[in-house]
Amino acid sequence: MSIQRVPYKAFAERVDGLVLPRALSGHPALDFCNTEAGWGTAEPGDYLKSYEYVVAWTKGAGLVEHDLADRIRRRAARSGAEAAAALDEARSFRHSLHGVLLSPRAGADWARVAALVEEGAGAGRLLPGVHAATWELPERIGLRLPLLALARSAGELLTSDEVAAVRSCPGNHCGWLFLDSRGSRRWCTMSACGNRAKARRFTQRHRVPAGA
Repeated sequence: MSIQRVPYKAFAERVDGLVLPRALSGHPALDFCNTEAGWGTAEPGDYLKSYEYVVAWTKGAGLVEHDLADRIRRRAARSGAEAAAALDEARSFRHSLHGVLLSPRAGADWARVAALVEEGAGAGRLLPGVHAATWELPERIGLRLPLLALARSAGELLTSDEVAAVRSCPGNHCGWLFLDSRGSRRWCTMSACGNRAKARRFTQRHRVPAGA
């Protein structure tokens, strides 16, 4: 089945009917971290409301082939406990990956990320293609397949020069990650966090002092 995308907001869209963040960062691993908003705040927002959101996100990111993603999603609907465990693992990986991307040092987060990256890389099969070979994960992996596909992508970023360009958006209640390859990008998106910051600065400059 093909994928259905419907614009929703400047920073979100509907993917197969589910609201998910738009791909704004420049890399799938960063976009996955951005399925949480308000990093470091007391009440962060979470786009991964259930396991089916994980599948829809990996399908939309091009990490899992469309028909395979749809089959995994149908299987998850019949497997409540397994789907819940896969969702918990995806959220835990997201938290660790966010920390590793901003501060790559040895520790529990690094160990969790490295273990899944290595597992994803080891489970892949190299298949011939029309022009170039492709890596695929076997369907027998089950509901953890989307996470392992993501982990492979994260490993590619962590071992590339691009990882040095990862930045965190300073917008209010944001913390989304993005690539600042040219050294001139400040916001996850100017139409959201950038414009909000401009509006706040404008209001502060034109605020009438009390008693004036």
